[in-house]
Amino acid sequence: MFKTYRRIAVLAAFVPTLMVAQAAHAQDASGAGADKDKTAAIKELLTVMQADQAVKGQAENWQAGAKQEAPLVLEQVLVENKTLDDKKKQAAVEKLKKNGAVQRMVDGAGSQFSTDAFKQDALKAHYDAFGKYYSTQEIKDLTTFLKSPTGQKFMANQGKATQEIWGSMMQKYGPQVGKSMRDAAEKEITAASK
Repeated sequence: MFKTYRRIAVLAAFVPTLMVAQAAHAQDASGAGADKDKTAAIKELLTVMQADQAVKGQAENWQAGAKQEAPLVLEQVLVENKTLDDKKKQAAVEKLKKNGAVQRMVDGAGSQFSTDAFKQDALKAHYDAFGKYYSTQEIKDLTTFLKSPTGQKFMANQGKATQEIWGSMMQKYGPQVGKSMRDAAEKEITAASK
């Protein structure tokens, strides 16, 4: 578990190159970018770090977790259902097994993590966190592969930034994934109870 978390923490420092350019343009166009030099420095840092692979990896990890939870959510929704008595719940279980409901739940679980909205929000979280913890010069120093004293500061703060980035993503997308899974489970149970 710890090794997986460390891998995720290291990977979380990366963002897709294309999305970096899009976000930098969007920030500049909206006036939301506090400092064009800092935005450009962050873009270069994230490009050098091949951030696209990390965001993709994180999204895949969270989606895989949602897929593992999907059958449990279906079971929990069925157990909590107050409109079906025990006999109807048992009949629903048989229909759910036969009609592929579990596989449909697994297939649809965590799909929010593969959306452009997730990728854009992850990008914004990276810009916000790096902008918060480092100056423009420090970001430029980090781009030279962490050989300077600033690189040591990056390593010291990386955990905080990573937690903030992925914590905010999970806060935003976790409830959405949970709700969509519960909604799908309720739909499957309703169909199976007829």
